[in-house]
Amino acid sequence: MQTAATIILLFIYGGLAAYVWGFWQNRPNETYPLARELALLAPALAVHAWLVWSPLVSGNMVIFSFGHALNLVTWLMLLMYMIGSIFYPLKGLQILLYPLAAFSLLLAVTLPGQASGYAMSNLPFIVHVGSSILAYCLFGIATLLAVLIILLERDLRRHRMSALMRFLPPLLSLEKLMFQGIWIGFALLTVSVVSGTFFAEIVFGAPFQWTHKAVFGIASWLIYAVLLYLRVVRSWRGKKAAWWVIIGFLSLMLAYIGSKFVLEILLGRSSLLR
Repeated sequence: MQTAATIILLFIYGGLAAYVWGFWQNRPNETYPLARELALLAPALAVHAWLVWSPLVSGNMVIFSFGHALNLVTWLMLLMYMIGSIFYPLKGLQILLYPLAAFSLLLAVTLPGQASGYAMSNLPFIVHVGSSILAYCLFGIATLLAVLIILLERDLRRHRMSALMRFLPPLLSLEKLMFQGIWIGFALLTVSVVSGTFFAEIVFGAPFQWTHKAVFGIASWLIYAVLLYLRVVRSWRGKKAAWWVIIGFLSLMLAYIGSKFVLEILLGRSSLLR
């Protein structure tokens, strides 16, 4: 059943990616049929939700592995996009989001990893993990927007009216959306870093340790903190700010998904969400 659901989702996300790609290449000046896209995305997300949550929650335990984590993050990013696109001009984000969703889904199936169980009764731990995953999703979307900003600014500097430029929202709108996502993500990441560092014994039942996860997690927090400070003080924007967003997300990815990949896939060991 899960295999069939995965195949269906791969076809839907792949089909949506092909449709969006063809639309912005061939009809960038036409009104994009967002309602039609969301009408297909909504049932796909319902199937994806079943695929995510059926193995993720078992009794009073939350089951996490590399594959589960990828599925959950992908589903949340798509859900945020679907809800956000109703209120914000997110047109263009699908160009990167749907291929990424299909690739992540395929990777989660082929490399599931070693599962670890966590008690749902441990509320501080659930808050820590929940804030971490939501921050990861918001920074992921902000990073995709950063890539679009870099591509759009490249065309603007070359004075080239490309199909991408005609399809995407204005550069300032993309920057505003990117920083809105970063501010919210930074608040959530702060909860995750503070709880995992200063309240480690309450959250994990063990003292704080300087692991590679902690180092990269704190490093990503510092990168985003500096970026937001420079945004406020020096009005940082454009390609320079976008590259900082990408670097911060790479550090965050190494802290969580990257470490789970090394431990569970390469070393074949279960990994704790610390």
